[in-house]
Amino acid sequence: MVRPRPDLIVTSPLPRAAQTAEIAADYLKAKVRKDESLAPGFGRNKLRIVVKRHRANILMLVGHEPDFTNVISGLTGASLKLSKAGVALIDVDPESEEGKLLWLLPPKIGKK
Repeated sequence: MVRPRPDLIVTSPLPRAAQTAEIAADYLKAKVRKDESLAPGFGRNKLRIVVKRHRANILMLVGHEPDFTNVISGLTGASLKLSKAGVALIDVDPESEEGKLLWLLPPKIGKK
């Protein structure tokens, strides 16, 4: 399984998403920034804004459903439903804005 570490975690400013981002940041030793663009209503246009605003080789985004399922489906063409606290890794070509779903993890995978 590919396990890249993000250079930066960008999160919705809403409390639950921000808490999740802080937990991930502590585990991954990454910096966190809040961005209003990731609040409910996030879509591909806002994704472009977030990517341009927060330059990083590997960017982790934390936000809300059903927005993330819709964006992932649009990027990859995959039919999926992201669970609450689920994680997806997508490799996105910046030129074509097409993505390849590398993996999808349910929230239970992180519990011991």
